[in-house]
Parts: sequence; structure tokens; C-alpha cells
Amino acid sequence: MPRLKFRTLTEQMFYILLCLREECYGMDILDRVPAMTEGRVTVGSGTLYNLLEEFRQAGMIRETKVEGRRRSYILTKSGEETLEKEYRRICAQAEDYRRMMGEEEQR
Repeated sequence: MPRLKFRTLTEQMFYILLCLREECYGMDILDRVPAMTEGRVTVGSGTLYNLLEEFRQAGMIRETKVEGRRRSYILTKSGEETLEKEYRRICAQAEDYRRMMGEEEQR
């Protein structure tokens, strides 16, 4: 069964949306994602620009500025809700892991 679009997010999707809590250009995102993840996650430019267009079409981000080929974006309310939902899903997974690995007993 195929994954429903944006029901869950890939790491790249999550970090792109996280960057867009503040208005920024696509090139800024290419720099910010590896910086915020200490190099663990990178986003290629092809992936980034495809996802930005998909997010825009889905109403999760909006374009705020166009300067030649440079475009800046920011999260919409829908994007904020999607990001929050994904954060809660990841937290629930981490809690399941801790519970199954017996880490609750060590607290």
C-alpha cells in the first residue's frame, strides 16, 4: 500500500518545514539542514526544489518573495500543523522504544 502524501514525513521533509518556520530562500535551507543536524541530514537541490513545489501546491508553505530566480517561502498554518503532527508522531515512537527497551524503569 503506497504511503499517503505527507501523512508521515521523511527526514528531509521534516527539516525543510522546520527551516521554514522563518522566511528563507531555498539556498538557505540547503545550508541550514546540515547545520541543524550536525551533518546527519542533507538535502539535494533537486529534492529541495521538488519538495518546495509540492509543499506549496499542498498549501503547507507560501511564497513570500521572488527576486529573479531566488524565491523565499514561509510555513502556512497547514504547514505548522503538519510539522507539529510529525513531531508528536516521532515523540510517540521514541516513547515506544523507551518502553520496550525497559528504559522507563531506569528513570
